[in-house]
Amino acid sequence: MSDDRSSILVKNAFFNYPDGHEVLKGISCDIKPGEKVALIGPNGAGKSTFMNLLNGINLATEGDVYIDGMEVIKENLMQIRRKVGIVFQDPDDQLFCPTVFDDVAFGPLNLGLSEEVVRQRVTSSLELVGLGGFEERSSFHLSFGERKRLALATVLSYQPEILVFDEPSTNMDPLNRRKLIEWLKQSDNTILLCTHDLDIALEVCDRCLVLSEGRFIKEGPASEILYDRKLLEKNKLELPLALMTHELLHDILHSAEMDEEHRSIIGKFLHSHRHAHGPDGHVHYHIHAHPHEHGHLHEHSDAGHSHNDGHEHSHDDQVPHSHSTSNKKQSDA
Repeated sequence: MSDDRSSILVKNAFFNYPDGHEVLKGISCDIKPGEKVALIGPNGAGKSTFMNLLNGINLATEGDVYIDGMEVIKENLMQIRRKVGIVFQDPDDQLFCPTVFDDVAFGPLNLGLSEEVVRQRVTSSLELVGLGGFEERSSFHLSFGERKRLALATVLSYQPEILVFDEPSTNMDPLNRRKLIEWLKQSDNTILLCTHDLDIALEVCDRCLVLSEGRFIKEGPASEILYDRKLLEKNKLELPLALMTHELLHDILHSAEMDEEHRSIIGKFLHSHRHAHGPDGHVHYHIHAHPHEHGHLHEHSDAGHSHNDGHEHSHDDQVPHSHSTSNKKQSDA
């Protein structure tokens, strides 16, 4: 048995297709209960294959995969699949019943739950994804975004401990994308997000795994990985849009001719915080417009917050500067 303190534990796993093509080349990772982790990397890196190892759609050719201490082997697949819910990129891969109600009820019914409990699960899951009242509609007459949310409801209805998302925000309108982000941030589940949407990764995830050519080439805090332009561009990714916006406005601030009112507005925006929430309080980073690079601690109080970096400095919105600032929430005294 593996370490039962891990939700997902992968030890030196390989996966080859029957034609001999090697997709995963000895990968290892350890994801703890309640962690929110982003799986990122270029197309063809092996991300989908890795996700499929987690509930036995694919079985590792070599190495070991454990879910909550249980090895992912044929004999354990029924129990494994109760623990791991995968929300696929294309919702039509998991919608096959004539009505919305039937699709969402399918999982709980297969768990042998009573009719009353099944109905409660269906109602609560649909409400959670903003599809309350859709029970009698045809799943295939919904918009793509609605089907995407319905696919999530079909997984939530059987209440798995671990949720795995393949490109969760694809083709979502901005309002429902925001609702999804808020739900992910508030969830107590262990969550793995496989995504090219690095803004959602920055806002939701504590940690990133970077997969390239079948190997994990880097892992670490999301607030470090997603700020690493060289690493991201080397793997055909770009900085999160929020960070690119900061850079663009910073360049405009110091190169464009503008009146002081607009200069002040942009300067204040550049000084705003970019949050990356974690399970123990929150850490956030921001970009300043003044001339040196350093990290420092913020202390929050009801009256605002203060800088504690071991030295005094003045802000000059007309001198280019950017730095990352680590912030820890002040503990309740």
